[in-house]
Amino acid sequence: MSLITKITSNPCSRCGKERVVVKSWNKRVGNSLLTYTLTSCPDPECQKRVSGDLRKEAARRSAQKKEAEMRLKLKKENLVMSKGGM
Repeated sequence: MSLITKITSNPCSRCGKERVVVKSWNKRVGNSLLTYTLTSCPDPECQKRVSGDLRKEAARRSAQKKEAEMRLKLKKENLVMSKGGM
């Protein structure tokens, strides 16, 4: 069995330096073998900022998702109330 490794560029989104592999592991899902790779910027200060930005983005998306769920819940409640009032 031949395993082809593709070499790709993975620059840091903030400083542009080539990211380094911190950890790599395999996981079998059904009949597929997935390879996960955790990378990091070689500059620790830059990585701290990137990680902070990613946390802020995740929090923003989570808040948006909660707001969308709340709007959907209110919409459903209003629909039920309007049908019940007829």
